[in-house]
Amino acid sequence: MTDQEFLSAFEQRTLSEFPHRSHIRMAWLYLRTNNWEAGQVHIREGIQRFAAALGASRKYHETITLFWVRIVKHAIDHAPEINDFSAFIEKFPFLLDTKIITAHYSSALLGSEDARRVWREPDLLPMP
Repeated sequence: MTDQEFLSAFEQRTLSEFPHRSHIRMAWLYLRTNNWEAGQVHIREGIQRFAAALGASRKYHETITLFWVRIVKHAIDHAPEINDFSAFIEKFPFLLDTKIITAHYSSALLGSEDARRVWREPDLLPMP
């Protein structure tokens, strides 16, 4: 599936699955084609709409979402010349490790209702 087909399927909420790798791909695409502010809006609203379409609005978590947005942006900033997602992941394979967030956040903070609703800075290890 091309990047444009992928984004269209995401936006139309027709993807049959949306695992972590797809979240990273979607963020990478939006951040590369929009400025920082617009990219965050597309990502946030897209995930919220996708979750709502599945009847899982409660699954959206602001801090987790923005953690990954910031990590993807950090990687893009270090290799802006990469224009292929597979090459991007090959260069930054840590992006597929869903557990890296636990180095930055305690489970108490991530589990809080406050962190679900609004961005919270990490309480263990600062963001790069």
